[in-house]
Amino acid sequence: MMCGTIIGVADFSDSNRKLFSTLNAILLSLVPWIQVSRSRSLLVMVKLEVFLVAVVVGAFLHLALMGFNALSIQILCAVSGGSKSVFAKKENSTALLLVASQKTLPVLVAVVDQLGGSFGESGLLVLPCVAAHLNQIIMDSLFVNFWNKKKESLSTVKAA
Repeated sequence: MMCGTIIGVADFSDSNRKLFSTLNAILLSLVPWIQVSRSRSLLVMVKLEVFLVAVVVGAFLHLALMGFNALSIQILCAVSGGSKSVFAKKENSTALLLVASQKTLPVLVAVVDQLGGSFGESGLLVLPCVAAHLNQIIMDSLFVNFWNKKKESLSTVKAA
């Protein structure tokens, strides 16, 4: 009886994957929203230049992590079997690169919350975290789009 129930839950979640994905995104977005809402009065005093510098630094951090992780994946591939390594497959190395380079927003918010205001108002500290997270999503989607176009053009050249 228990196994049938688990299979039923698995089937239900599989058939409603898009709904659960959307619900997950909505619930995760509430975490920083609550933090930012606590400091609403201070947010209007943030200078645009300071915010833009935080956005650029967040983008630079993401690029630096991507560079470091790309090098680390190459070293890991060489140490674990070269061309026979699981990391030698382009799909695996690309997925690892993207996942290892991203810092998730809930983790950032949790870290800021644990600081207990020692570096300033937590709602203000979360603001660049939200911007950095959006940067990561935009940058990585551009990278994936570029890689897919490159892969398509290579397969077109090989077919011709």
